[in-house]
Amino acid sequence: MRLVGLLIINVPASCFQMTRKSGIDALIIGGGHNGLVCAYYLARTGMNVRILEARNVIGGAAVTEEFHPGFRNSTASYTVSLLQPKIIADMGLKAKGYKVIERPFSNFLPLGNGKYLLVGGGLEATQKELRRFSEKDAERLPAYYDMLETAASVLRDLALEIPPNVSGGASSLLAAIRQGRRFTKLSTLDQHHIL
Repeated sequence: MRLVGLLIINVPASCFQMTRKSGIDALIIGGGHNGLVCAYYLARTGMNVRILEARNVIGGAAVTEEFHPGFRNSTASYTVSLLQPKIIADMGLKAKGYKVIERPFSNFLPLGNGKYLLVGGGLEATQKELRRFSEKDAERLPAYYDMLETAASVLRDLALEIPPNVSGGASSLLAAIRQGRRFTKLSTLDQHHIL
């Protein structure tokens, strides 16, 4: 089992013919975080994998880069919470130094004229910020957070499953029914929010 990386700028059509001749089982276009995870799982099954990436760095949204002299930031560090715990465990990322450092606030939104909205720091802190603009929205925030958590819990589990093949016969139909049962346990409003 091995993972072979290949970094190139342009992908010539002949590259795909070379893949068949060189015994490569899987060719992944794009060395972003999703491509790397895909390559990991394919290589773990014993496949010979190549990754083609146009940039001079791999990692996609997970890359930390200098955006101004002396200032470094992960392109999409806020999305790290979307990384599945199963993937973190499977890849042994914690043993390799993976660590999530949570920001005290999730967003700073400048609105012009010296006004801003600071989101995060807990429910009460965000409600306090919202009250400066709308008491009604601040009161509804806990229900909104609950709705997001309900939707996320369903979608988080589904993300690890193979989608049903609509033309795959009886076994695929049964898989679709099993996956769909999760939705029937939700309120009609929560179903609407997820869809």
